[in-house]
Amino acid sequence: MHELGICDALLKMVRGIMKDEELTEVEKITVEVGSLSGVVPRFLADCWEAVADGTELEKTEFVIEELPGTARCMDCGEQFIADLNDLTCPACKGKKLLPLTGRDLTLKEILAP
Repeated sequence: MHELGICDALLKMVRGIMKDEELTEVEKITVEVGSLSGVVPRFLADCWEAVADGTELEKTEFVIEELPGTARCMDCGEQFIADLNDLTCPACKGKKLLPLTGRDLTLKEILAP
């Protein structure tokens, strides 16, 4: 489950920002997850709860915004919103796809009181 490693890295990143900005607490953290990133938002939320437990961030609201991924068919050129469970071009049913967006995971916002 790579979500655990991601959450551990997020925790370290947020702690570093808190230190740099001299923050003692954070109200909310917002993370953007692309639908083609391979990250399962439900698992990410569960792992955040586990890594934040017992830390200064355990009461911090953890918000996940899911972003759709887009792809282009290499056979017909169609650009479309890609579904990770069905990576087939809706126009020609081709399987040779180029992912365009939705592969990222981004720490979007840290909200302090």
